[in-house]
Amino acid sequence: MPRKQWYEGEREGLGTEFTQVLRATFARVAKAPLQFPLVFRDFRRAILRGFPFGVFFIVENDVVTVMAVTHLHRHSSVWQSRR
Repeated sequence: MPRKQWYEGEREGLGTEFTQVLRATFARVAKAPLQFPLVFRDFRRAILRGFPFGVFFIVENDVVTVMAVTHLHRHSSVWQSRR
């Protein structure tokens, strides 16, 4: 089940809030990707404010590529194997 729908089922409006926070995180990453820490090899991570999710991405030649948006309690192999 997509996260927005799951959060919406938990509380009306929470799914929309999740989507807004995710988009804001993408904007922060696009604006200044190197502010986020390296967490594995060349992967960086931005944490969603108020939600237990991380955006895992790489930066190559000024291009940001999001490799995963995943729950932070999942095993790291979920996103580490995507490179």
